[in-house]
Amino acid sequence: MQNHAEFLDVDFGYDDPVIGPDDIKIEYHPSSGIKAKVYSFNNFEHHAADFLVPPPDSQPWSPFTSRLEFEIAEIMLEVGFNNQQTDCLVKLCHRCAVGKEKLTFKNHKDIHNMWEAASHRITKFTKEVISVPFTGDEGLREYDVHYRDLWELAADMLRNPRLFPHFTFDAHCLSKFDGNTFSQLPPGGKPLAYILYADKTKLSSFGTTKGYPVYACLANLPTVIRNGRGEGGGYVVGWLPIVKDEKLHSGKPSWVDFKNTVWHKSFARIISSLASKSQMGQWFECLDGVMRWFFLCILILSADFEEQSVMSLTRGIMSLWPCPICLVPRDDLWDTSKSYHWRTSKELQAVINAAHAKETFEEREELLKEQVLRLIENAFWAVAFTCIHQALSHDRCHFNHGGLWSCHLWVELQKYVVTLGRAKVSQVDNWHPNQVIGVTFTDSSVHEDISKMIIYATHDVLTETDCPLGYFLLRCVRLYLEMDMYTALEVHTANTIKEGRHTVQAFTSLMKQYMTQTANDNVKNWNFPKLHMTTHIFDDIEAKGATCNYNTKPNEQMHGPLKDWYLNWTNFKNVAEQILRIDHWLLVADDIGRRISDFDEYSQQKSDSDGEDDDALDDENTDIGPGADSISTLDPSQHVRMGSRQASQTFCSIENAHKTQVEFTNFRIKLNAFLNTFLPACNIPLLNGRRIHLQSDDTVTEYRFLRVNYESLVFIQTQNGIILGRLVFLFQCAIGNDILSLALIHPFDAPTGPQPRQDKQLNLLRVHAQPCAKAEFFSVQSIICGALLVQDSGSNPLDYFVVDTIDTDMFLRVREMHQQAGHPVRI
Repeated sequence: MQNHAEFLDVDFGYDDPVIGPDDIKIEYHPSSGIKAKVYSFNNFEHHAADFLVPPPDSQPWSPFTSRLEFEIAEIMLEVGFNNQQTDCLVKLCHRCAVGKEKLTFKNHKDIHNMWEAASHRITKFTKEVISVPFTGDEGLREYDVHYRDLWELAADMLRNPRLFPHFTFDAHCLSKFDGNTFSQLPPGGKPLAYILYADKTKLSSFGTTKGYPVYACLANLPTVIRNGRGEGGGYVVGWLPIVKDEKLHSGKPSWVDFKNTVWHKSFARIISSLASKSQMGQWFECLDGVMRWFFLCILILSADFEEQSVMSLTRGIMSLWPCPICLVPRDDLWDTSKSYHWRTSKELQAVINAAHAKETFEEREELLKEQVLRLIENAFWAVAFTCIHQALSHDRCHFNHGGLWSCHLWVELQKYVVTLGRAKVSQVDNWHPNQVIGVTFTDSSVHEDISKMIIYATHDVLTETDCPLGYFLLRCVRLYLEMDMYTALEVHTANTIKEGRHTVQAFTSLMKQYMTQTANDNVKNWNFPKLHMTTHIFDDIEAKGATCNYNTKPNEQMHGPLKDWYLNWTNFKNVAEQILRIDHWLLVADDIGRRISDFDEYSQQKSDSDGEDDDALDDENTDIGPGADSISTLDPSQHVRMGSRQASQTFCSIENAHKTQVEFTNFRIKLNAFLNTFLPACNIPLLNGRRIHLQSDDTVTEYRFLRVNYESLVFIQTQNGIILGRLVFLFQCAIGNDILSLALIHPFDAPTGPQPRQDKQLNLLRVHAQPCAKAEFFSVQSIICGALLVQDSGSNPLDYFVVDTIDTDMFLRVREMHQQAGHPVRI
C-alpha cells in the first residue's frame, strides 16, 4: 500500500531488516533518495521534527495593550456580549481601576450568595409536592409544583412607587364582567383582578425537554405596562408538572382524567392565596396612605383552545359540546348564525355534585358525558367572583392567525394558487422575502404577516375568470381580515363593536356559501371550534375590553428567555428550579437597577435645582420645534422629526443632480411661488414685506429620514382634504431667521373613475398618480402619517392600492376614505 509518509518527519526506532507479523514498511518517493525501511509495530511512533525553537514573544497579547485587556476582550467574545453590554463592562473596569469602589467578589459563589441575599426584594418561589392517586396504583404519584404567592406579588407591585400611580381601582369596565359580578362586593370593596396565562413550551431544540410556565399580571394596570417587559409586566408565577405519557395507559379515559387532576391540583396551589382572600377580602395600606379593601379575582384567562379545554374541564374537540364557553353541538360548529346557552361555573358545579351523588360509575359517566364534563374539582371554583367560562377569552394569536387562517383559509388558498401553475406560484412568492407557497410556518406572527398582504399578492392571480372558487375564497379572506382588524382595535366605540359584529356575520355568511359551492369536491372539514369561536369575539370585548388585554402573543414572547436560560444557564437537570432562580434574580436585578436610576435622577435634580437647558439637536436628528442659535421654526408642533441630514446644496446643484426627474423641473421657481402663497395663508409676514425670490446660489438642507407621531387618521392634509402622495424630496429652507421644513411630494389624487367590480368585492381602495410634473410642495406639518401603496400590475401603471391591513389606524382611515368616495359599504 502506498503511503505519503514523505511529508512527515517520523522516528521509527531502530531498523529491523527481518520482516515479521504486523511490521510496518515505509517506502519513500524515489526522488527522496531514502531507502525503504521496516519497523516493528510496537516501535512505530510519530513526533514532530527536532529544530531550534525560538524564544516566545514577550508580548503575546499584542496588539492588545495588556494581558488584562486581552483576557477581558476574550471573555466578552466567548459570552457574546453585544455593544451595549461591552461598553457597560468597560466602564465598570474603569471604575474599579480608579479605586473609588472596591470589588469584593472573589468567585462565582460570592455572586451567587449576594443574589440570594437580595432575593427577598420580590416574592420568591415556593416548591411543594402534590400527591394524586391513579386507578390501579397502590400508592400516590407525586409531582413538584413551583409557585409565587399571588397576593404577595400584588403587594410588591402596590408598594412600588413607580407602579402605584398607574393603578386603577375603580375602572368602570370591570363592572361589565357579567353584568352584576362586582356589584356583589361590599361597599368600599375594590377588585384586584388578575390575568393568568399558562401554556407548555419546548425548551430544547428537539422538544425532548418541556416546561409549563404560568404567567400573571394585574388588570388594574394599563395595558402598555401589563404587556411590556420589566416591572408590572407579565411575571412567571408558577411552573406546572408535566405528566409523561405511559404506553400502558396513554389514551385511556382514566389516564386523561388523571392528567387533568394533576393539572388542577397543581394550579390550585398557585391560586391558593386568591381563593383565601377572594371571599373576605384583604385590607392593605397603599402608598397614598389610603386603606383599601381588596377582593381578589381572576378576570381573564389567556390560553389557546386546548388549554381552555383543560381549564374548563370540558372534553375537548371530539366531545358532543366542545366549546368551553357555550353549549354549541359539535356538528353545528360551522353554523355561526345561531347562539347557544352559555356555561356558568355554578351550573357545572351542580352537575358535578349530582354526579357524585350517583351510586354507580355508569350513572355518573352518563351524566357527565351528557354535559361533556369530567368528575374533577375545578381549581378555579375556589376563587370568588370568578366564572371560569366567562374568564376564558378569545385568543387572536391562536384562534385567528394560528388557527382559522394558518390551518384552514391559507391551506385552501394555496391549493388554488398551485393549480394555476408554477408561474403563478412564483408571482405570489415574490411578495414575501422567503418562499411561502408550500412552506410550513409554526410562528403565528409569520402567518399574520402573510395574511395582511395576501389580497394584494393574489388579486390578479386568483381572478374570477381564471379560478372562480379561488376568487370566491379570496373574498372570504378579505372579510376575515376585516374581522381581524376590528378584533385588533385597542379603542372601541359602540359603532366599532357594531361594525365588528356585522363583519363577523358577513364573513360567516360568505363562508357558508363557499362551503355549499365546494361541498361535493372539497375534502376540507370546516366544522371546527376556532371558526365557531368568532361568535364570542365581541362578547369578550364588551365584557373585558380590547383583545390586547388577553391576547396570548405577549405571553408567547416570554417563552424565548426561558429557552435561552435552559440552553445557556442550566446543567439540563432539575431545570425548573434553575430557570425559576434565574428569572427571580433577573427581576431582583431589574428592581435594584431601577432604584439606582431613581436615586441618580434624584441626586442630579437636587444638585441642579435650577434645571438644565435642552441639549442642542445634533447633526443627525432635528425636531421641528425651537432650535439652536435663536433660529425658530414657524410651527412649535413636535409631531414631526427629521433626520439623516445631508450637506447643504444650492438650488442650481439640486436641479442639475435631478435633471432627469420631471418633479425637479423649475424646482426653485416653483418653490418661490409656493412660499409666496403659503406664508400669507399661514398669517406669516413676508420678509421685509417683499415677495420671496430665492436665487440659484441660495442653499437648502436635505434630510432623508422622517418620523411622524400622529394621533388622527390622515395622510397629507391639504386645503381640499386628505390626499396620498410619494415623498420625493425632504428639506429645510431658511427664510430670514425662520427655518421652513418642506417636502416635495408627488400627489396620488388623480380621478380613478368608477370603482371596478373586483375592487368592490375585495374592498380595495384604488388611487391614481398625477403626472410627475405636477409634484407639489407641502409643509412637513401637513404630513400626518405614512402609508403603504402597491401598484396594480394588471391595470394602468399609475394605479395603486392602499394597503389598509398594515394596522388598525390605517384600516379605519381607508374605511373613512371609502365613505368619502361614495363607495358602497358591504356590511
